[in-house]
Amino acid sequence: MADPFLDMAVAELLTRLKDVEFEKSVSMRVSDVGNIFILGHDAQVSDARADAAVIASQETFTKILHGELHPMKAVMFGKLKIVGDAKTAMKFGSLFG
Repeated sequence: MADPFLDMAVAELLTRLKDVEFEKSVSMRVSDVGNIFILGHDAQVSDARADAAVIASQETFTKILHGELHPMKAVMFGKLKIVGDAKTAMKFGSLFG
């Protein structure tokens, strides 16, 4: 059974992914909680390796998912770390405005 935060995040991501398709994979790594794997129009709780990873705390991802913090600002403030394919990670950011 997944963490309640991960369940909420997957539901939010699936809504945002309806009109966007990820050709390369992204792993949303929530520190001390778990990982969400995004590919195509799908998001699921998984530890699978991805082309890009975005890493942050649950608090930071909550703000991003609720539209209170743009992912690019989170990177600039050092609250979100990107590993791997930066172009794919930027596409993740585009899901949020």
